[in-house]
Amino acid sequence: MTEIRDTIHVNVEYFDGQDKDDVGHPYFVASCVEITATTDGETLDELFKNIQEMIELYLEDTDTVAEFNLVPNPRILVTVELPHDYAKTA
Repeated sequence: MTEIRDTIHVNVEYFDGQDKDDVGHPYFVASCVEITATTDGETLDELFKNIQEMIELYLEDTDTVAEFNLVPNPRILVTVELPHDYAKTA
């Protein structure tokens, strides 16, 4: 049996919004493998609020051990990946 995990890992990527099919302004996208969920935000503050809401919704009224192999109330580890020239583009 697999050991029950105590951490949700959230990976954040920055997009400058200038690609062909993009929104025209910078934004962040967060993805979480453990609960197979994504969210976004135009600022880090907005993104962190959206991450919290996303995780709350996914774990609400759920047997986290049976559904996601996670302890109840797991830790959340957020990793933010920024381009090398982020300070110039932000």
